[in-house]
Amino acid sequence: MIPAALTPQIAALGIALGLVFSLVCYLTTNLSPGGMITPGWLALTLVTDVQRALLVLAVTVLTYLATKALQRAVILYGKRLFAAVVLSAVLIQMTVVIALQQEFPLLWTSQTLGFIVPGLIAYQLVRQPKAATAIATGAVTLGTYVVLAAGLLLGALPTA
Repeated sequence: MIPAALTPQIAALGIALGLVFSLVCYLTTNLSPGGMITPGWLALTLVTDVQRALLVLAVTVLTYLATKALQRAVILYGKRLFAAVVLSAVLIQMTVVIALQQEFPLLWTSQTLGFIVPGLIAYQLVRQPKAATAIATGAVTLGTYVVLAAGLLLGALPTA
């Protein structure tokens, strides 16, 4: 059985696995899978709460669309583009949190990194081909999830 809450050691292992798989993806395809820490965090989110992963996907799409609209009005490149995308993601995520927190309070228990991840994915969607980025992010996240879930289900990782 996969636990609803993970230990800090499992969380660190999930992020580390995601980093390794992300690095392999980047070195073999020259594509960033939504940022280096993103697949590990998404895999951990899938292990604990699929609803939160779907929310991240929705916020990522909204952030991407907001960034494309912003690029029509403002010249964005380099560090400015990165800051604008991540700040847009945080703003959209906070808006969603404020709007839905009363109905779904458990959806946002200690989710600090979740405010940044949609921005990291959207940033890569702006910089790289959309389909290739989505496939790379999905594949690396799935690989990380399979290894992490298998370790949890086989009892190789401590759950308490």
